[in-house]
Amino acid sequence: MAYSGALLKINNIHIVGLKEYEVNRSKLWKEAGRNMNGDISATMIGVFPKLELTFRDALTEEEISTIETLLDLPYFDVTYYDPKYRGSRTAKYYANDYTVGLLERKRGLFKSFTVHLIPVSKEG
Repeated sequence: MAYSGALLKINNIHIVGLKEYEVNRSKLWKEAGRNMNGDISATMIGVFPKLELTFRDALTEEEISTIETLLDLPYFDVTYYDPKYRGSRTAKYYANDYTVGLLERKRGLFKSFTVHLIPVSKEG
């Protein structure tokens, strides 16, 4: 059955204008190394589901303002669709650096942009 809920919420605010949405399941390791036979030895800390978001062209000033206000917070709660669990999950995240460019000045429209949301803690 297809997922019909909100794809992404930040601090319980539905995020609009997504063009691309990807869940990158990043594995974090410690004490990683290889022995003389080339075999790896490492301890996995956990899986950290990073969200890779691309917003569409022509977002309005109001939409951009809402998105940027949320992304500029040091940390925020994200409720997102996770295909592994076939449903939504909520965790604390922060955003990496991003660039927003003006598409059309007269109508106050903005260019497409990409941002990554990075989890504070491993998936649990």
